[in-house]
Amino acid sequence: MSQTQIQIDSKFADKNGEIMIVELGGHVDQTNSYQLEKMFEDILESQVFKVIVDFKELNYMSSAGWGIFVGEVKRFRENGGDIKLARMDSEIADVFNMLEFYHILEDYATVEEAASAFDATEDILDMTEGEQGGITMPGQNVEPAHHEEIDVSENPAEEAEDGDPPEKSKETAEVIELVPSTSAPTKEFKVSGAVFDPLERQDVKLDELPLTEKIKKVVAENPLVSPWQIKRILKHEQFGHTKVSIFKLWRLLKLLDLNTREKRYRFYRSC
Repeated sequence: MSQTQIQIDSKFADKNGEIMIVELGGHVDQTNSYQLEKMFEDILESQVFKVIVDFKELNYMSSAGWGIFVGEVKRFRENGGDIKLARMDSEIADVFNMLEFYHILEDYATVEEAASAFDATEDILDMTEGEQGGITMPGQNVEPAHHEEIDVSENPAEEAEDGDPPEKSKETAEVIELVPSTSAPTKEFKVSGAVFDPLERQDVKLDELPLTEKIKKVVAENPLVSPWQIKRILKHEQFGHTKVSIFKLWRLLKLLDLNTREKRYRFYRSC
């Protein structure tokens, strides 16, 4: 698979050079997503920790690309900054919402709104379209020629691989892992503190159920888990190590009318 260059331009949104606007163009997929990783690394090295990523010229963002955003945002927040998103088109926004990344990253309709959200004391420059908007940084294009391509098969948001993505909170972006429960000997397990006890309601073998019924069983036990957590629970031995891509899982949740936490909670109450 051939890789393409991501169009990356950057400029400052304020006179003091504390808020950077990164304008992305083209498309981001598994073959070139490492360019985003290098971009964020370069920004951190320049000691800029407040970043607005402008999606206006971006045509496509794969889950591998989103994984870079999710993985890097913690480092910016640890330095008192953040990564904010602006001007996503409807298709990119649909994937963003489907993956429930709005729990981790904030998105805005305009660059101006994103800049204002930083509560900065700096003078925000006029960011209207044209040559006068912002201050362009030198060396703004990222060159991938001498950068070793990163294997993103373990990327936290790559739907085509077996690795599972970490769930993070917007405040701390801490990784939440699926861990075995040590409180009971009945193969009870938990995801982010939500305990699933497959033996409590098991009247049939869970691993023999159709995928849609397995999903319902998970939701009936823990209605507030996210699609990512459902995906991880399905891979447990009680469900026959069921593997499903996040996109297929989302389509099934939508088909079952369980595609929001509110709907999953209503289903839980009806059980």
